[in-house]
Amino acid sequence: MAAPKVSFVSLGCPKNLVDSEVLLGRLVSSGFDLETHYEDSDVVVVNTCGFLKASEDESMQTIERMVGLKEKGTLKAVVVAGCLPQRYGQAFASRLRNVDAVLGITDREKIGEVCERILEKTGRSKPLNLVTADLPKYEIDRDRLRLTAPHTAYLRLSEGCNHTCAFCIIPQIRGKFRSKPMEVILEEARALAKDGCKEVNLIAQDSTNYGLDLYRKLCLDELLERLAEIDGIEWIRLLYAYPTYVTDRLIRAMARIPKVLKYVDMPIQHTKERMLRLMRRGMTESGQKHLVRRWREEIPDLAIRTTVIVGFPGESEEDFEGMLEDLRELRFDRLGAFRYSREKGTRADEMDGHLPEDVKSRRLEQIMLQQQEILFAQHESKIGKVVPVVVEERKKKSVWVGRTASDAPDIDTTITLHGEAREGEIRRARVAGREGYDLVADLVSV
Repeated sequence: MAAPKVSFVSLGCPKNLVDSEVLLGRLVSSGFDLETHYEDSDVVVVNTCGFLKASEDESMQTIERMVGLKEKGTLKAVVVAGCLPQRYGQAFASRLRNVDAVLGITDREKIGEVCERILEKTGRSKPLNLVTADLPKYEIDRDRLRLTAPHTAYLRLSEGCNHTCAFCIIPQIRGKFRSKPMEVILEEARALAKDGCKEVNLIAQDSTNYGLDLYRKLCLDELLERLAEIDGIEWIRLLYAYPTYVTDRLIRAMARIPKVLKYVDMPIQHTKERMLRLMRRGMTESGQKHLVRRWREEIPDLAIRTTVIVGFPGESEEDFEGMLEDLRELRFDRLGAFRYSREKGTRADEMDGHLPEDVKSRRLEQIMLQQQEILFAQHESKIGKVVPVVVEERKKKSVWVGRTASDAPDIDTTITLHGEAREGEIRRARVAGREGYDLVADLVSV
């Protein structure tokens, strides 16, 4: 008898992608065969995102699309998992039509059993509902079936978040901050290295808070030291660094350890004191600016990525223009900007001063046009320089797409590489020019 076939839809952030990889690994170990075409599957699992209204809409539309395939008879069952059920609890199942099972971010080890049960009992009147508010202390992300390229992977340090940012629903979905024990992280990293991974991207809701709950001290710097000792790991990249918990020890460790990339993703969300207070960011305007300068004093070639929100309730034209001026001065190497999204259950939803969508859109466009000028100038300053790169995939003979050490997977710019190479190699390349947002370079002979 042929093994049942399962296909997967993974939505949302890298943390959700790791969840998807764990679920897939457990499905394969339960005897399921993976299928890339939904129409040829027995069951489709949709791992949802519920962070913003836009991501919720995308998740619901994807679920409807999969249910439509089931109703046409091209697949037997649909499973909905992840942040959206976790956000709304057991009652979320009542919003779904013709779905066979619902689970949140817990009980991932049961996914194989769940899919087996629903395939055995088709025609179920109500979905199997495993959503629970009981969150585990931490989960081990081993036996993953990775969805990234073989040479790169995400490594999760913790779960949950203790911050009370006014715009964010994540603590209500993922719970309080919970560090994963260091030895567990190192074991996972060794397994990734054994599987051919050369670049690990450290992720969490708040990576700089790592260790405080377990070891009564901030110890991300120590973790970086230990990760750098693992053979096979060549690049270590730090993402989701909440500014409040950045220590001098961490900055010095990043400056000192060769394998740790001179790159940090540190979301600031705004630059003006009044808005930082309204957002409940726990950071002052002067402290935030001092921290950016401190990073650059210690690591002059550091690439800093950040994100900001435009149109938060109460943001005046003066606040916005002040942020524009600050961003011109701070000149972040990479920047993402987002229109404020009104989310039920957050403090900001109840605030006065919500702004029209056209105002948010205009401000977003202004920020991105300004950042475009900054990025283009930075790219042009690299022409003629030799930079470290990772070779990602072949475009055509002797032409490749890659990333510099200053570019994280999926979110930053790419570099077109000319020369002989192999996928997954970490090489050096001389920058020859710029094409739009991306660089062009010639690979340097080894």
